[in-house]
Amino acid sequence: MGETTLELNIGQLHIVINFSFPMILAWIFLQKDAELIKQILAVSMIHETGHGLAMCLTKAGIREIRFYAAGIRMQTNAYLLSTGKILAVYLSGPVMNLCFALLFWKMNQFVAILHLWTGIFNLLPYRVLDGGAAWENFFEMKTEWLDIRKKFCLILSMAILFLLFFRHIQNLALYLMIIYLTFCEISVDKL
Repeated sequence: MGETTLELNIGQLHIVINFSFPMILAWIFLQKDAELIKQILAVSMIHETGHGLAMCLTKAGIREIRFYAAGIRMQTNAYLLSTGKILAVYLSGPVMNLCFALLFWKMNQFVAILHLWTGIFNLLPYRVLDGGAAWENFFEMKTEWLDIRKKFCLILSMAILFLLFFRHIQNLALYLMIIYLTFCEISVDKL
């Protein structure tokens, strides 16, 4: 049985809202530290706005916006873009976060740090993150470079898990995120 979705078409834009998205949002806003969660959501929206602006500026446009439990994913008409423009679209979200980190540094260091870490995290070369997508696009599926990226990501995952465990960091979400990223790297050959 598939997940319940709401689908809308506004002109050429296809919008898909999976039931999991509002369910996760409702759960998030019931948490004790709702202010932190609101800040994280705002940082994420700014990140996605960066991608959306790049898609529009490259004239490929936004073809689809999908809201689901893991966040928001936008798709463009990539076949209209050169490699450089595709890289600009992938990197525009993290760059937007890094710019906002600089902007907020004097006004609100906490928000600046959220932007900084979001930008850095999304630049990691895991294939499901912006950095990994940019890497794969830049090296155009050259096996030797993709193997290097994959090995680096697996070593990075082990190092992060080791650091989290031995620093006694008890954040289940961090452990699950690293395990998810690692699983995505391992399963790429099986897809």
